[in-house]
Amino acid sequence: MSVFTPSHRPAFLDECLSSLLGQSFEDWEWLVLLNQGTRWRPEKDDPRVRLVVDDSVRGVGAAKRAACAAARGDILVELDHDDLLASDALLELVQAFDAHPEIGFVYSNCAQIRVDGSKDPEMFDLNYGWSYEDVEVDGRSVLMVNSLDSSPHNVSYIWYAPNHVRSFRRSTYELAGGYDASREIVDDQDLMCRLYQHTDFHLVPKCLYLQRIHDTNTQRNSELNARIQNETVELYETYVHANAMAWARRRGLLALDLGAAYNKPPGFLGVDQQDAPGVDIVGDVSEGIDLPDSSVGVIRAFDFLEHVPDKIGLFNELYRLLAHGGLLLSMTPSTDGRGAFQDPTHVAYYNENAFWYFTDKSLSQFVPEIRCRFQVSRLVTYFPSEWHEQHNISYVEANLIALKDGPRQGGLVAI
Repeated sequence: MSVFTPSHRPAFLDECLSSLLGQSFEDWEWLVLLNQGTRWRPEKDDPRVRLVVDDSVRGVGAAKRAACAAARGDILVELDHDDLLASDALLELVQAFDAHPEIGFVYSNCAQIRVDGSKDPEMFDLNYGWSYEDVEVDGRSVLMVNSLDSSPHNVSYIWYAPNHVRSFRRSTYELAGGYDASREIVDDQDLMCRLYQHTDFHLVPKCLYLQRIHDTNTQRNSELNARIQNETVELYETYVHANAMAWARRRGLLALDLGAAYNKPPGFLGVDQQDAPGVDIVGDVSEGIDLPDSSVGVIRAFDFLEHVPDKIGLFNELYRLLAHGGLLLSMTPSTDGRGAFQDPTHVAYYNENAFWYFTDKSLSQFVPEIRCRFQVSRLVTYFPSEWHEQHNISYVEANLIALKDGPRQGGLVAI
């Protein structure tokens, strides 16, 4: 097992080492990559501590990639240079990987601590699905945050994706392509999204990691934090489709492409009213498709919703088909532009507000026929290309999560 720590600030490295020396599992190495002129040595030599000095490394993605390349272990464990591992962290990780040989990524619950190591009482907004518990870690009282489920929606946003401790098999890491050396932020989200396409994630529901919060944390820098908010959405757009497909495939769930007579992506079953090349299921979705309840993991509806007059019947059926956490991924010409009305075959009209009735109980209660319950994963209006902008053809992207019986999804739920 290799614990890797890139560092350009050695202030807390002695404490990092102390938390490693206290591990109940002792077969580890600690690979410390010192860069940007940083120098540090432990007070006492330990053959398990390996120092690599490389001042040519610039950026967090490059530093983590170099550290993983230098590490020798089959399991790689990330330890930031100002954080601490619980004394049973490595043992819990080893046991999880041994018990689940098919799993390539293991994560845990964690807690925040202040600079002096004391309990940090700050909490994320509970309305977004977070929950907390007071626990003791190695005699230290901390506020543990319970990690969210590793669903496609959660993994695709850094806000809800697995936090520390994060560990992965080297084989899976290499298969996914490793850290992106060009990334200065959201390097972890980018890697996790690519790992997720190759392996399921396993949660150890214990506090195995203490994350130190101080003024030099990346998220405390207003300029960097603004970039993080923007880039996490960009990565979501890049990876959410592939993440949803990987999740569905691992759970034996189907993927449906609605209106599939044109441009059906690989891995989808095509659904259309008319038989044509690429169509696997012929039928009217609003009247019901002959598939079991909760048998579908992802539904793609690009330039489709506007062709179905019965909105309520359509969304009720899509909800019936989707498993809990499954995603409806839709792109529809919006009434905020000209595209909604220009096509004579369009018989239903959408903008962002049109999805409120399927995601907000305070509105759906006025339409008793609505039996579905969705949560917004992404709801935004934009021009897909310059051509669309020139012709004022805006699209509403509505990615919705089916809410049934299952783990809480990260984000606001309108009730």
